[in-house]
Amino acid sequence: MSQVLVLSSPSQNDVNPILGFASELITKGEKVTFFGAQEFKSPIENIGADFKAYNEDLDIFKQHSEDEKPKSGLISALLEPMKFIDDIVVQIRGLKFDYAVFSPSYPYANIITQLLGISRTQQMISN
Repeated sequence: MSQVLVLSSPSQNDVNPILGFASELITKGEKVTFFGAQEFKSPIENIGADFKAYNEDLDIFKQHSEDEKPKSGLISALLEPMKFIDDIVVQIRGLKFDYAVFSPSYPYANIITQLLGISRTQQMISN
């Protein structure tokens, strides 16, 4: 049984295909830790994966009311990548992964996998 780290951007177009792929991995006996936005917690846990939430809301497509100020999570992640990457590394401290799977739009998969010393597989998304 391999330990798999799944990294996904917080949009339905990224999460749904990679969620299906992660489910297949779990069915085959892999242990999956899945990083995603809080709104995807239930579907991720329902397939049997361990859910980890990003500290920042990275969804730039989220609708905001007129009195609600948009959050700058994605901008912060792009302008301060190490702050974003460090958060992930802290949350998975003590865990050992054999490889990582990520969506094509995930910005820091190469850096994170290099820091962890693991191989990576890009999950191609087809609509």
